[in-house]
Amino acid sequence: MIFVLKLTGYFLLWTLYSFTMHRLAHIPHKKNFLHKIHMAHHRYNYGDSKWPPLADFFFWFGGWKESLDVWLTFTLPIVVLAFFDPTYALILFIFHYFYEIFLSRNVLDHNPNITGRITNIIPVGTFHLKHHKHYRCNYSFFITLWDYLFRTNDAHVLGAKRNRNTVTEAAGTYGKAEQAENGG
Repeated sequence: MIFVLKLTGYFLLWTLYSFTMHRLAHIPHKKNFLHKIHMAHHRYNYGDSKWPPLADFFFWFGGWKESLDVWLTFTLPIVVLAFFDPTYALILFIFHYFYEIFLSRNVLDHNPNITGRITNIIPVGTFHLKHHKHYRCNYSFFITLWDYLFRTNDAHVLGAKRNRNTVTEAAGTYGKAEQAENGG
């Protein structure tokens, strides 16, 4: 029981950290290094689900900005945890590795076919794509808890009833209008 509680606690801390880093990465300022590297992720042309490129297996995601974004947002806290509690760090790293390599790109995160109630709990599909269309909402990864607690979920921020089906139009644009607005 202690094992499960500790793992859950570390998972929640890890997701809170990644949520915070993601929010910081969306503050457009000329001195915000996180914003500069994260915008590369928003420029990426997501397409059909394919086998990941070989470089992904070595945590190299298309370029130095995309890779550094993943390392700072997800990998760094696991490395820090490894110094204090290596068993739990290894478990989180294995989860992170398989998710990032095999599921993150188009299978879950950027898949417009994933709609409905599942996206109220797990920030995939239309939940994450709505973030690409409207940069001011839906910053969470793995669980939507932080967007609801900090009131950054799309229903609250956009002030409209959630309609996940309308985000499919964003699947091809990935927030290009807001990119220009944010100087990205």
